[in-house]
Amino acid sequence: MYQSKLVRYFLVLLMGFIGTHGYAQTDISEGEVSGTWSLVNSPYSINGEITIPNDSTLIIEPGVQIVFTGNYKFKVQGRLLAIGTEQDSIFFTAQDNEAGWHGIKVRNISSSNDSTIFEHCIFQYGKANTSSGIENRAGGAISTNINMLRISHCLFQNNMTFSTNILESAGGAIAIGGGGPIIEDSEFRENESVYGAAMVINGSSTDPLIRNNHFHDNNGHGLLNIGGGASPILINNLIEHNHSTVHGILHFADAGGRAVLINNTIVNNTCSGQGGAIFVNHGKTPLFINNIIVGNSPAQVRLETASGLDFYNCLIEGGESGFSGASFTGTYQDCLDSDPLFIDEANDDYHLSDSSPCISAAADSIQLGLKWYYAPSMDFEDNPRPNPAGSVPDIGAFENELGDPATHVDEDSNQLPQTCELMQNYPNPFNPETIIPFQVNQTGRIVLKVFDVLGREIQTLVDDTFQQGHYQASFQADNLPTGIYFYSMNSQTKSEVRKMMLVR
Repeated sequence: MYQSKLVRYFLVLLMGFIGTHGYAQTDISEGEVSGTWSLVNSPYSINGEITIPNDSTLIIEPGVQIVFTGNYKFKVQGRLLAIGTEQDSIFFTAQDNEAGWHGIKVRNISSSNDSTIFEHCIFQYGKANTSSGIENRAGGAISTNINMLRISHCLFQNNMTFSTNILESAGGAIAIGGGGPIIEDSEFRENESVYGAAMVINGSSTDPLIRNNHFHDNNGHGLLNIGGGASPILINNLIEHNHSTVHGILHFADAGGRAVLINNTIVNNTCSGQGGAIFVNHGKTPLFINNIIVGNSPAQVRLETASGLDFYNCLIEGGESGFSGASFTGTYQDCLDSDPLFIDEANDDYHLSDSSPCISAAADSIQLGLKWYYAPSMDFEDNPRPNPAGSVPDIGAFENELGDPATHVDEDSNQLPQTCELMQNYPNPFNPETIIPFQVNQTGRIVLKVFDVLGREIQTLVDDTFQQGHYQASFQADNLPTGIYFYSMNSQTKSEVRKMMLVR
């Protein structure tokens, strides 16, 4: 099994949790909470529904354990800062695993309040399975409909929702019913729901960012269910060994909105119904760029109705002809149908081998209409993409490890270049600094400049004489706004221009 990013500190925390840490227990009764929950007063025993009121903040220190003695809700109307560390995670759990606790409801918060943050937290045995209404039954661990929420480096395990009403029982771990929260660098395993075993993203959710997460061994009606007008962005996620009881692992339902999936690896998932990896109905049109979709059963892509979803630079087992169900009416461009040649698929190692056809087969950027889409500047493990710098990025969540870009430039200097060439900057998009590599094949003057989209000169990075060799320049954009910029190199023999993206 692919080793979790969280396994090291999770095991340390678990041993501490089941052992004796010597601190006093603090009982929290039903009502309002705020202030600071400190490690010295941990664990905190929650004995009723609690609420952080509007304009109030609760800070939870690293290493604190929060234990719910019953199926109680935790409502956030103000701000919650649960920021642990890699060595000392914050633990949300239930005293009775069968009864569970009712999850954290971060909903309908005033825009004047600052963001709620969960970092290095563990959520387990959240069960949104009592009372009626979607607010009560959605999101086993977290339910939200706001923008001001960030979840990073967290573990969600053994959370669930259950109801005979499929529209209410949604999001085994997380339910997003509006807004655009950020969920990144987290792990979802063994969560369960009637609708969206790990997560549901529905309604007016605009551009929630789901990035660098590992989804595995979850079970339910789809893993990620995306419906209504939701338009999430999924980047660098590893989705493997999940099971869907109906439809597909990624279930795109209802018209409106457009999900965007870039550089994800979706592999070895199963479905009891006619779906598989991707299930699309009701006219949904997700966009797939640079994804690996292989080994999923019974199909890689299932279309319940004629669908115009689009695929660019993806590797899909069976290709377009392998799509099942209704007619495919979308774009299928520069895609591969071949073995991705993972390093050790039998042991769930989905890194690319050096002979993988996915290497340098992705799109660095694609313009569709007036909008640009970019390959992420880092991969699932936060390695630079593309690697080496100046090359074309790889398909999937993992960038093949060909060496650090800076090292690569130095190594290549032993082989003098035969052409004068301007390379792609890295990272791209960037904030606020990026590196621009270039090579020179004969002694001469090189001028390297940066311009905005209106052609106005921003900065001269290089204006000097260079001998034959490999070089790089640094561009610092501290005072510039988000947008597309261009950089040009002029030599005695040629002129070149490339574009780059600054994202604040």
